[in-house]
Amino acid sequence: METMFRMNFGEELQVGEMLVVENGSTSERYLIRVMDIEHGADAEETDWMLTEAGLILRMDAHDADYDFDSVKSRLFCTGICAPLGCVGEAFRKTKTIPQHFSTVRRTSIDDYQFLKSSLGDIQVGNLRSGDHVLDFPVGISGKALPHHIGIFATTGMGKSNLMKNLALSCMRLRKYGFMVLDPHGEYYDGGESEKKGLKHAGMDDALVVFSSRKLDGPYNTLHVAASEIQIADLENLYEFSGAQLEFMNSAQYRFGDTWLTDINDKSVQEIIKTLGEGKYHEGTINVVKRRLESLFRFDLISRDPKLSITNHIIDCLHDGKVVLVDTSNMYEAEELLISTVLSRAIFEKNKALYADKAKFDKVPPTLIALEEAQRVLTESKGSIFAQIAREGRKFKTGLCAVSQQPKLIDSEIISQFNTLFILGLADRRDREILRNSAKQDISQLDNEIQMLMPGEDLIASPFTPFAVPVKIYLYEDYLKKVASEGETRKRFRKTPVGAAFY
Repeated sequence: METMFRMNFGEELQVGEMLVVENGSTSERYLIRVMDIEHGADAEETDWMLTEAGLILRMDAHDADYDFDSVKSRLFCTGICAPLGCVGEAFRKTKTIPQHFSTVRRTSIDDYQFLKSSLGDIQVGNLRSGDHVLDFPVGISGKALPHHIGIFATTGMGKSNLMKNLALSCMRLRKYGFMVLDPHGEYYDGGESEKKGLKHAGMDDALVVFSSRKLDGPYNTLHVAASEIQIADLENLYEFSGAQLEFMNSAQYRFGDTWLTDINDKSVQEIIKTLGEGKYHEGTINVVKRRLESLFRFDLISRDPKLSITNHIIDCLHDGKVVLVDTSNMYEAEELLISTVLSRAIFEKNKALYADKAKFDKVPPTLIALEEAQRVLTESKGSIFAQIAREGRKFKTGLCAVSQQPKLIDSEIISQFNTLFILGLADRRDREILRNSAKQDISQLDNEIQMLMPGEDLIASPFTPFAVPVKIYLYEDYLKKVASEGETRKRFRKTPVGAAFY
């Protein structure tokens, strides 16, 4: 599980760097990853380096020069590495170790060709080895979307930039449904003057925007029908007592699809008369009414089912589009309500189509991205998000949890996330949570995770042979690359290949 090699004094080496071990006379080679680096010296005394350091300090105190050249040949560094696998005709996990004194060298792009089949078509960046970035695109496969994705990092490490890259890749491909719920208002136009957003991609046929605030560009207003809201949706927003839940269930049974508006519109006495005298205390009904009144105050809940956006959003996702839902000017209760109602509608629609194989086969893999996911994924039971985490992969519906604090997400739910984007986590507890839940063994990568710089990422997924280090594209640069590729394709289509004659 560990390989060590020696390198000469002055050679550069980085934690996280991937290297190749040439295995003696065989054509097979080992791919290894540097976990740690140590100083060493050829000396009989174990504390020789410490003694020499003391000598240098004393000579410095007397302005004397130390003859460093005379000891350079004795100094070296040791790379302590984890084997990633063997590369020959195919890649395989290692079950042995390289021969003694095998040559260690830096990798080239040719050494990673075996990765191409597992990196997928949703590009996010280039392969990275330590700080060295290779011209080798890295992404994830669309088949990973229903198996759930976690994007975890502390503030400033590049979560939003990564999300925009994922969305742009999906817009290019038009093969996957991707709904992004944006509570911060940073994805549409970039949020800051020097940053770009999804609208700057110029792919209006692949992006559909819904917003509760005015945007500088085409968008749809946000409305959900009162008849679509379930009691379980409200439980994501408020804590209800047993008596309050019993009252709401009774009202839903008695009033049907209009139960929410009826509770809001009718007086307490009218409700008591309809449901039965003495069954429910006035205080119980008043608490529920006050909570509903706070929701109806805003122009979010429509009494007319025809004004609901849920069916439009589902149609867009099934058409392989990216759907951006901007909730940045909503109160938290409204934002959580819209997230819950839309997520449940998408999941239940795909689940209903599952019974018709011909229709279900046409449904593209769909991903629902939740910013600040720890707010709704704290419990493994009850919420629609927990249900999607457990059952979504069967119905082509995945969750993408974006969070700074994986430790606040329920352990059962986080264990369902098969693909992890780890951008940099300072908190030891957060790293432990991901180490225990990752489908790839990342137990030896703690040093590397702590040293990740903004935009540097590790993708741990069962769809890749090992945790892949990536330099995430800067979104603005990725936009230029996509635009350039688009122009190239246009010119190619216009280039004549011959001339007709008669």
